[in-house]
Amino acid sequence: MAGRRPPPSAPQEDAGLFAAREVAGEVERVTYRSAETGFSVVRLRLARGGSVTLVGALPDLAPGERVRAKGQAKRHPTYGVQFQVEEITRQLPVTREGILAYLSSGLIPGIGPKIAERLYEHFGDQALEVLRNQPERLKEVPGIGRRRVGAAQTAAREQERLERLVVALRPYEVPLHVARKIELYYGERAEDVVQREPYRLWRDVGGIGFLTADRVARAMGIREDAPERLEALVLYLLQSAADEGHVALPAALLPERGARFSAGEEGLGAAVGRLTRDGALVRDGDLLYLTRFYQMESRVARAVTERLRRKTQPILLRQRGTLSPQQAEAASQALSSALFVLTGGPGTGKTTTVRAIAQAARSKGLRVALSAPTGRAAKRVQEASGVPAQTLHRLLGLRGPQAESREVEADLLIVDESSMIDLWLFDRLLAALPAATRLVLVGDADQLPPVGAGEPFSQLLSLPFVPRAELREIFRQAAESGIVQGAHRIRQGQLPQTSGDFLWLRAETPQEVQAIALRMATEELPRRGFEPDEIQVLSAGHRNETGVEALNTALQARLNPARGRPEVRLGDRLFRLGDRVVQLRNDYQRGALNGEVGRITALSARDRAATVTFPDPSGEREVPYSQEELRQLQLGYATTVHKAQGSEYRAVVLVLSAQHWLLLGRNLFYTAVTRAREVLCIVAPQRAVWQALRNVGRGVRHGRLGERIAEFYGGGDK
Repeated sequence: MAGRRPPPSAPQEDAGLFAAREVAGEVERVTYRSAETGFSVVRLRLARGGSVTLVGALPDLAPGERVRAKGQAKRHPTYGVQFQVEEITRQLPVTREGILAYLSSGLIPGIGPKIAERLYEHFGDQALEVLRNQPERLKEVPGIGRRRVGAAQTAAREQERLERLVVALRPYEVPLHVARKIELYYGERAEDVVQREPYRLWRDVGGIGFLTADRVARAMGIREDAPERLEALVLYLLQSAADEGHVALPAALLPERGARFSAGEEGLGAAVGRLTRDGALVRDGDLLYLTRFYQMESRVARAVTERLRRKTQPILLRQRGTLSPQQAEAASQALSSALFVLTGGPGTGKTTTVRAIAQAARSKGLRVALSAPTGRAAKRVQEASGVPAQTLHRLLGLRGPQAESREVEADLLIVDESSMIDLWLFDRLLAALPAATRLVLVGDADQLPPVGAGEPFSQLLSLPFVPRAELREIFRQAAESGIVQGAHRIRQGQLPQTSGDFLWLRAETPQEVQAIALRMATEELPRRGFEPDEIQVLSAGHRNETGVEALNTALQARLNPARGRPEVRLGDRLFRLGDRVVQLRNDYQRGALNGEVGRITALSARDRAATVTFPDPSGEREVPYSQEELRQLQLGYATTVHKAQGSEYRAVVLVLSAQHWLLLGRNLFYTAVTRAREVLCIVAPQRAVWQALRNVGRGVRHGRLGERIAEFYGGGDK
């Protein structure tokens, strides 16, 4: 049976709509609206006849409102023709039906259909004008109490404030959802802050970067060499350095970085002086610190020093079991230290040693806690040791960047994958440990450094007076693994040898690399008995054919094709029911942490919302996502090596490509290889592998944690 044909007029109407840059009409319904960003899907009855769907960041609209929108019509592959709104102006409805629809839409708290009828009976066609400009007059209407009047006044003020702010920001290309964030943060002061202190925006309001604030400020006439601009620029440059992993920045590098923003050395120097006097910066020798990082580094150095000086009662390691002499010595040292660092490569028995330490402490009646920075790492150490484990964020009860840690209730805390811990998290960890709690940090110093600022694990290993042990002996069973052998050869800068579980498929062009990686992940490895969830594709970067984004799109098409499944598209991201996804940033309130991998187990195309189920050491955890919150997710069939740190998979397909030349390095290569437990398949041209082996520079991370600990420890911390 043939499908129903569209009306003959539809193509002409579509053609007219695509040619139009402006539409006007009356709001029929609001299909979706994000309270946080203002992104809305609105059905508009056109003044010239017919209807169209408006999409974009829109003000609070209500059925019956008349609006005029500028933008462009586009054809969505699923939802058909939509009008993407760039600018919108609203006109209050003038008909009885329109006014009643607007009043009863729920836009004004406490006003429903019955109250709307009373308002119209009393004020007639002027009801909306009264509501917006004289809301105190609502008390003239019988049955409307002070609460409804107050709610109406508040709503009217907020709407008027937002509209004024949108108009003020329009020349500076600030989207409506960002304007809404500004209004929510500053309230009645929003317009004043924008006009008088535009550089506050990037520091206070999420979603506004320095460049946006600078564009607004410059458009308002603030000069390049204005003191307030240079001070904001210095703070921005130091924050950017922290985003790169630095705790501080050498003052000598400031002019070079500032030159990109047309800032001279003299002006930057004067700004540094003012910020230092005001307490926003600390200058320590040749290094410049944001004050919070200086305080953090100093706290960590003192806390570490206090632990190193504290005497502890040794715990005797009686049950040595199958421990090697090196492992037994490491476990004995750990049980005799207030702070101990255990390191070693794959196959050297770190987990066996951790299990022995935990068992010895528990046999003495001590409370033992195990933790790791990621959920997968915590689950792995729990399974290997038999001791319950959880992520550091959950152990410490961290609900946000400014949150205080809760005290750790344990006599011994063992933290695995400690090389991933940045300065902020280490500061929170030390603050949560009672003085008598012993701390054992376990990790691999040759892996990638933390994503955040600082690298405390590496700094502790650089200090000769910190109790530590490095496990070097590779045990027979591990030595038979081509993955373990390959990892140790990579540590030494040697080309790994291929074997049954360590494969290297050479491919020269990016297209060949992608095609072979897809075939291995979706055909060859499944034929060997690996389930899709047991296979992880890794890449160094995000862009180009061999980056995570392109790989994810191709893998999704093969592993989770449409076939009628519900799906939601957000810009260039498409999510389907059943997709594997990865969390892109820490969302402390909802308990979803950066790098966690889960699966979409529920999805509503109508509500544009989903539920993601994450694995957890204590069981699966379900996290709901609204449309805006879905922007925190990315498809997880392929992920970067950085995101995979702390995780382990039965099989890994590692893509190394010349397209990511600057990202290739030995510690990235080594970290990627050690994510695989049973099979590793490298897909790469030879030149990319050699680049990864040759590039040994970890990159200097500026800061003085190691120096401070040494100074405090040797000088008595006077």
